[in-house]
Amino acid sequence: MKQVLLGGTALAAAALIGAVPASAADANVTSGLQLKITGFVAAQSALVLTDTQHSDFDRDYDFQTNARMQFDVKNVTDSGLEYGGRIRFDSVNRRDGVQVDRTYVYVKGDFGTITFGDGPTVADDFGYVYAHDELAGAIGAGGMDFGDLLDGDFPLGGGNFYSIDATYLGGLANDDTRIKYTSPTINGFSFGVDFTPVVGGSTHAGPGGRNDLVNDSSTLYENVVTGGVGWDGDIGGGTDLRLAATAAYGNGVSTDNNPEHHDLEAYTLGGRVKSGGIAASVNWTHYSTLYLTDKSVDTVIGDLSYQWGPFLTSVSYAYTWAGSNNGLTQPFTGATDLQDNHIAGVNLTYTLAPGLNTYAEVIYEKQNFREGKDFENANLLTGINLAF
Repeated sequence: MKQVLLGGTALAAAALIGAVPASAADANVTSGLQLKITGFVAAQSALVLTDTQHSDFDRDYDFQTNARMQFDVKNVTDSGLEYGGRIRFDSVNRRDGVQVDRTYVYVKGDFGTITFGDGPTVADDFGYVYAHDELAGAIGAGGMDFGDLLDGDFPLGGGNFYSIDATYLGGLANDDTRIKYTSPTINGFSFGVDFTPVVGGSTHAGPGGRNDLVNDSSTLYENVVTGGVGWDGDIGGGTDLRLAATAAYGNGVSTDNNPEHHDLEAYTLGGRVKSGGIAASVNWTHYSTLYLTDKSVDTVIGDLSYQWGPFLTSVSYAYTWAGSNNGLTQPFTGATDLQDNHIAGVNLTYTLAPGLNTYAEVIYEKQNFREGKDFENANLLTGINLAF
């Protein structure tokens, strides 16, 4: 689930410091800053119901767990200028240790918001339109493949040939270092634009600088620009409508991950309507070219969700199609030249207590190729998520 603020607690350390008398001259330079800690801990069980390459597995089931911690710093000056930053630790588990995927500072005022550091692209901020994620985030559910339905990395295989926005198949990463501008919202309208010098590789999603001046084997693009525009407002009768469009461009770099130095050119168009506890969304992503292929790849994904009392239920479907001779390969079956990809999923989430949610979901996928053996996969997932 993309960057949903799940609620949180402020540190009590400031109260202890405040109990010690100090003169104005002794006041810390960060006096007045607010610190909020949010995150979640989640665990789930997973069953592979059917799978093309099931003989490669020792078991058809497993347990999984993960956690996230996010630190937000914020202050507002007497003149109304807001400033702050975010540090987010993802993949807090035994296998991965800790991965830092958000480190940025921002300044916000009547002029808009300027963000600098490792943060989401505008293509993600505006282009990600998915009703299930929005309703799940409102009740503190979902995150990192735990109750996310079709917004996930599919740790049991599959899910590698479709997009909700341009950050999925296109190779854009929300933790690359960039500068971003987002306009203020006026009459429901807003827009944004960002610039990323280099995309791809762990050395690029961090300190940057000297290491980024020399492309490594995993570099995908240089000089990436993404932009987006959106409108959100009440259209009457308590019905909220959101419309959004984005574009992303980048110069391909000839490396092991992009041997034919394909450029990035991607567009999205989406909408979401919400009334009461019902929300529906449709989003289209089109790649004219990306690092994987210079053939066009398109995805249309739709979702219908309903939240009532402690329950949330969602139904999602995504259809992807690709131009012939695209070179896209299924890693398990060895099939080549993707023809189309179908993914369908249903989710039921139940709130046990504030911040505590349990869920069950079924996801089915069929990948059809022009050459070789097709891929078919179905998974049953159930788990529990504690948000704080």
